[in-house]
Amino acid sequence: MQKNTIIYDAKDFNIKQTLECGQLFRYTIKNDYAEVYSLDKKAILYQNNDSIIIENEDKEYFENYFDLNCDYSKIKEELKELPMMRNAIRYGYGIRILRQDIVETILSFIISANNNIPRIQGILNRIAPQGHFPTIEELTKFTENDFKTMGCGYRASYLEKTIKTLAENKINLSEPFNLNGFDANKYLCANLVGVGPKVADCILLFAYHKMDVFPVDTWVKKIYQDLFGNSASPKVIRQNLIDMYGKNAGYAQQYLFYHKRDGSKE
Repeated sequence: MQKNTIIYDAKDFNIKQTLECGQLFRYTIKNDYAEVYSLDKKAILYQNNDSIIIENEDKEYFENYFDLNCDYSKIKEELKELPMMRNAIRYGYGIRILRQDIVETILSFIISANNNIPRIQGILNRIAPQGHFPTIEELTKFTENDFKTMGCGYRASYLEKTIKTLAENKINLSEPFNLNGFDANKYLCANLVGVGPKVADCILLFAYHKMDVFPVDTWVKKIYQDLFGNSASPKVIRQNLIDMYGKNAGYAQQYLFYHKRDGSKE
């Protein structure tokens, strides 16, 4: 790997928190470093005193990928007085929301539905051996049966159909950038097989970097119960939490989700 080096302040970047907060699957964490794959690119991350070191083969790509031009101290300051945020930020202080490739994120989160992280990672390793995520042209060569053989189960047909939609340009992947979170969610759900509201919000948050979304899963439902003392439909939960956390709702979701899921293990 041709090495470029990015050095970043560790006060707003924790490797483990960023990689394990549920936003990506193509990574491995070793004893003292981590490897991250995106498309056909690789980065090696480790901490040296108060700095995060990112060795990579495409500096511009990974500066964008790790969202290094965003001031997370400012975001955390804006959020910390809102309900439940102070403890969540303290726990997940180093989470950064990645700017992932759109197609890779779409397929990864279709696979993620009703699945667990080790299985998702295994499937993606079979789809992307040696760290190379296939191009759309390469993906069209996979059949539904190929995806089943890789362990995708019922999601195999979703992948085949969505890849066909992407390959035939039946969806404009730039359109969600022009829409608010609600309309962008509807757009993805209407045009991609296997993409429901929760998966759509994940795609919008982790690939489009839209912050007026709030993926609702089991952990977010528990957070909502803690906040409001009752349950509601995912649609109502989503809207109420977007209203509560405003322009930083997507950031809030990741801090709250990570604190609730991982903090509960302590």
